[in-house]
Amino acid sequence: MRRGMGAALAGALVLLSALAMRQASQLSGRWVGMHRGATLHFEFYGDSMLVVNDQHALNVRVTSDSMVATGDTTVMVRYWFALDRLLIETRDGYVVTMSAQKALARPLTGRWVGELGAAQRAEAELVIRPGGVAQWRLLPGGTWVAGEWERQTRIITFTWAADSTDWVGHYDVEGNAILFEKTVPGGLTAIFRRVFRR
Repeated sequence: MRRGMGAALAGALVLLSALAMRQASQLSGRWVGMHRGATLHFEFYGDSMLVVNDQHALNVRVTSDSMVATGDTTVMVRYWFALDRLLIETRDGYVVTMSAQKALARPLTGRWVGELGAAQRAEAELVIRPGGVAQWRLLPGGTWVAGEWERQTRIITFTWAADSTDWVGHYDVEGNAILFEKTVPGGLTAIFRRVFRR
């Protein structure tokens, strides 16, 4: 009798574990919804989670019906899926409906920080604005260089007015980075990563 109950309990635990793994794989990717009048973005990658406007990825623990994520932001919610939507219930009882969003729909606008790939370490800040406007400067406190940008799928070209140079970058969606083969004259490969908070 005990052996039968033990086997049933073990089977139930395996089933719950498999359900949690399936739910976690369903979460993978980007989800967008509205909460208290503001857009809420969650991105799930393996065992980490990113809340847009945070600087660092969160550590996340997911069960079959709840998730707890800690880092710049703390997220403690119940969740479930209905009609291809992710529904989350916050601790104060709000239910937020979130839709899946393709990673390529992510806007490039915002602040990016990286090294120019020059012989001497040179950290720089790149700001991409709507309407094809961009600027960059050396950190800390360098003079801003104005320019323009245009995007063809994952290839972004920046043209800087001061010296008519071009930076051609490849947008790495998964890594949330822009990879440049070259930026400044004599420079090597450069990587800029999105910064969500100053």
